[in-house]
Amino acid sequence: MSFKPFKILAHSKINLHLQVLNKRPDGYHELDTVFQELDWGDTLHFEPSDQFSLEVTGLPFDDGGNNICLHAAELFQEATGSLVPVKITLDKVVPPGSGLGGGSADGAAVLKGLNQIAVEPLSASQLQGLALKLGADVPFFLSGGCQRGQGIGEKLEQLELAFGGVILLIIPPIHVSTKQAFEALKIPLTAPKAPITFGRLLDKATLVRFFENEFESVVFHIHPEIGTLKNELLKQGAFFASLSGSGSTVYGIFDSLAQAQAAQSFFINRYHTQITHTYS
Repeated sequence: MSFKPFKILAHSKINLHLQVLNKRPDGYHELDTVFQELDWGDTLHFEPSDQFSLEVTGLPFDDGGNNICLHAAELFQEATGSLVPVKITLDKVVPPGSGLGGGSADGAAVLKGLNQIAVEPLSASQLQGLALKLGADVPFFLSGGCQRGQGIGEKLEQLELAFGGVILLIIPPIHVSTKQAFEALKIPLTAPKAPITFGRLLDKATLVRFFENEFESVVFHIHPEIGTLKNELLKQGAFFASLSGSGSTVYGIFDSLAQAQAAQSFFINRYHTQITHTYS
């Protein structure tokens, strides 16, 4: 199979809002969240080869033998009946377990890349189905931007930001167990809480007044240092700050690059930091 080498940028995400509505009988939780794609993440390189292979460079990490990129390739092979001969090199920069969706973005990028090489045998809806098998937030990364996610995160609605902003990520060396975070919320098997109401055009006032991440109550209790980071971001001039996912990353949104850089200097000697922007 002949094609020109190409790369896909597997952009990470933050959650502008995350509400856990209820626990379902199947053990999953109904969510209401707002995903926002960032202009920063891993890079996947696709090169012609006589067989399929995956190489990982950059940030070292232990996937426990369960690499989402390999799983994505297996699902694609099952769906199409053929394994695409390609060498994939994953250049890893997003720390695993940081609440930024790095692994999910990588899995989505593999699905998109293989479908491109194979001249799109799968439709957008078929790719969405495979993505959901990889993880609840993987479908978001197929199209990215700003989207509201409901259900377990897979029911997606495109939104639009009415404001700009520079984002400072603070990534502490703390692993937060998503399973532990859900268990600590103690969400009963009851009728779901009502999600908050907001329009498809998100303005700054809605963000600041109504958006929150419900995991903060439990994560900040288990790891007080993470809660301190949010307070410090607000003191450093962020107009909005929040935990992303179940953590451990905390982010602040600033009106200008100069403000974000000034805040970054406050954290840079203590934590892994990254300045980025929203992407759509």
